[in-house]
Parts: sequence; structure tokens; C-alpha cells
Amino acid sequence: MREKKNIIFGRVDRIVEPSPLRREAECPVFGSCGGCHLQHLGYEDEMRVKRENILEDLERIGKTTTEFKRVIPCPERYGYRNHAIFKVDATRRPGFLMRESDTLVPFPPQGCLLLPEEMRKEIAAIPPEAFEPLSEVRVRMDKFGAVHFWGLLDRPGPPEVLMEAGGLMFPVNSGSFFQVNRFLATPLVELVVSLPGAVRRKLLDLYCGAGFFTLPLAKMAVEAFGIEQNQEAVRNAIAAARLNAVANARFRRGDAEKEIGRLGGYDIIMVDPPRLGLPKAVLQGIIRIKPQELIFVSCDPPTFARDAKALVEAGYILYEINLVDLFPATYHAETVAVFRRG
Repeated sequence: MREKKNIIFGRVDRIVEPSPLRREAECPVFGSCGGCHLQHLGYEDEMRVKRENILEDLERIGKTTTEFKRVIPCPERYGYRNHAIFKVDATRRPGFLMRESDTLVPFPPQGCLLLPEEMRKEIAAIPPEAFEPLSEVRVRMDKFGAVHFWGLLDRPGPPEVLMEAGGLMFPVNSGSFFQVNRFLATPLVELVVSLPGAVRRKLLDLYCGAGFFTLPLAKMAVEAFGIEQNQEAVRNAIAAARLNAVANARFRRGDAEKEIGRLGGYDIIMVDPPRLGLPKAVLQGIIRIKPQELIFVSCDPPTFARDAKALVEAGYILYEINLVDLFPATYHAETVAVFRRG
């Protein structure tokens, strides 16, 4: 057990009486490995739990009662990740860490079920001597289905790989963020593009990454501007704009907290922040700019609920919220919402 401010964390020692919803997990290291959390539920029950938890967070933290307009499940519960970072222990065994621990849980014989079969086979085929002890390895599957590694001793990884979503091509550096669900990347883009109520003149995309949302949304605007802290991702975004002939999008490296105070005049703002949500300075900057619409993609329901409360208090209406299950078998859930000025 450990304790934080107002929170006590415990662990399950034994199950006295299992829920009728409980089922046998398909992975033999489920419960030890920190990669999955919900394999002991069927997928239908998992989706119900996620819907209920998100709406409860919105009501409890965000003081907002609403319902999802669209719920988009993943067509496959397993094999959906196109990217992962795994660890290597002192004996050169690959695996993931226990939850909130530095202890490695080696991959089971069939590999991690969240990864595509092709990726699992490639990992299993790596000779132990290719792993550096106590290191980490990044693996990514590109649009062609080829599997690439970074961090192995016997082969260098490519400078970048080509990914695809929403009919657009994205050159992605090894360390640049790109949506990991290979089945739902395009539906996610299509959902976001469907949200603006009208064509806007100027679009600002904070935390734009490699331009994943900036470029498709730029087709609906006269001008699009993306800000991203990772320099490699900015280079990827600029390259993607050229590759896809999107001439009205520009990108700049910068910290959203610092940049937002110098910006203004945007009709629509797009945000897809890290799990910590929007920093106070960014929230205040958005409220100052007063865009007619704010598209908010979040991977953390509690911080989204907190930020939604601040936006509603500032005069915005949570016009629509959707759930896209980008991370099946885990407790993570992606919400896609649009706020409009009241």
C-alpha cells in the first residue's frame, strides 16, 4: 500500500468471491505485467465500464451531465498497437514492467497480445545477444506492415518510417508520437474532421505532433498553424505537409504554455494534450483567445473532466462528446469532444 495526498493505493491479495463478469484472461502474465488492466472482462463489459467511468468523472469532477453521441469500439481487441517500447532486463530478456514498478515481466511465449502477430514474431526472433542489458527497445509497424526496431545492437533503425491515416501519409521519426491503434487511426481522423460546425478561417493546433490532426483539418481552413515541443515531430509535420500537398499549414517548435500568450485571432483550436491535461496557462490562453470552437481529444478522463469544468465556467458549452476505444484491454480511453462558445 502507498499513500498520496487524499488517495490511498492498495492491491488485491486474493479474490474472495469473483464477480459474475470475471473471465479468465487470455494472457498468462495478466495481473503481473503492467500493460493490460481489463482482460478479466469481456469486451462488451469493458466498453460499458469505460462509458460509465468517463461519464461519472464528468459528473463528479467536471460537474457536467452528458451522454456520448458516438461510441466507436475497436474492431479487434488484440493486435491493434502499431508501436511499443519494451524493456530488456540484465539477462537480456524482453518484456514490460509491472505496474508502478521497475521489475520486468518477460513476454510470455506467445508475446504481448496487444501487438500484431507479425510484430510478436519479429520480437521472438531477435537473438538475445542483440539486446543490450538494462535497455529499452522501440518497435513500430509502418503502413506497409514492415516492422522496425530502434535500440538493438545488431541493426540500426531507419531515420523515419511512413505511416498513414485518413488518406494522408506521415513520415514519422522513431521518437515522434503517432496514434498507436492501427485499426482506428483513420476513424479517429474522420471523427475529428466531422466536428467543426462550419468552415473556419484560422485553425490553431496545440500539441500537434507530426500534424496528425492539423493536416486533415487544414483542408477546412484558410490557414492552419501547429505548435509542437518535439523538434523531430515538427520536422515530420513539415515533411507531411509537403508530401500531401497541404500548402496552408505551417508548424513551429514551441512550448504551448509559453506560445499561447503570444497568439490570438483563431476561430477554432485543436488540442490533444498529454495525460496531465491542459496546463493552467494553456487553458487561460484558450479562454483569452475565445475561439468559437475547441476540439479536445483526451486520453485521460479525470483531467479532461477537470479541464471541461474550467471551460464551461468560462462560457463554453460541451456540445458533443464521443468515445473512441484506442486502447482495448486497458483502462485507458480516448474522448473526442467539441466545445462551443455559449
